[in-house]
Amino acid sequence: MMKRYPTLFIKPDKGSLGKGIVRLKRYKNRKIKISWDLRHRKVKKSSVWKELQKILKPKRTYLIQQGLKLAKYKNRPVDIRVYMQKPKSKWHISGKVVRVAAAGKFVTNYSQGGRPKSLKTVLRSIYKNRPRKVKRTIRSIDKISTTAAKVLNRKFPRIRQLGIDIAVDTEGRIWIIEANKNPGFMLFKKLKDKTMYRRIVKRRRYIYSRYR
Repeated sequence: MMKRYPTLFIKPDKGSLGKGIVRLKRYKNRKIKISWDLRHRKVKKSSVWKELQKILKPKRTYLIQQGLKLAKYKNRPVDIRVYMQKPKSKWHISGKVVRVAAAGKFVTNYSQGGRPKSLKTVLRSIYKNRPRKVKRTIRSIDKISTTAAKVLNRKFPRIRQLGIDIAVDTEGRIWIIEANKNPGFMLFKKLKDKTMYRRIVKRRRYIYSRYR
């Protein structure tokens, strides 16, 4: 995969909070930069597997994802957490928030120093003076997230909450990074406007009281 993509991410298949993620970045001099936690190491291409064996846990299953050139806000990578809930028969988007990576980090998780920002604020910064592009992007994010929730629900009928992590790349394309069936929601509490946070909590209480 490194021949096809200049950056790869290796992630635990059952990980959370952005822990255990390793990034591989290819350079023109045939060196590969391995990054994990706050550590970095440049090695020859032939030595990558040997180095990864020191970092990855042997009995754990990992996923490999292509790296994306993420859109940035104030020169920091961002992604979007869409909080989906199904209190009755229909999926609802209870909240959307941008996660801005901490300085020097390549993951945006709140537990790893990521900070919340309004989706409209960030998209307006990315698409300067292009309000129609902002609206189209938000509509696309809503549609993709709702479709993903419905598809996953057919495979896993018992799920009623999902955190869909969405990326927008530098060309404006939208990608699904991953989906979490037990998503954290404290990030929404950090926003000045608590409307989404209160909506999530209200629906969570309903879901847990009725289906647990």
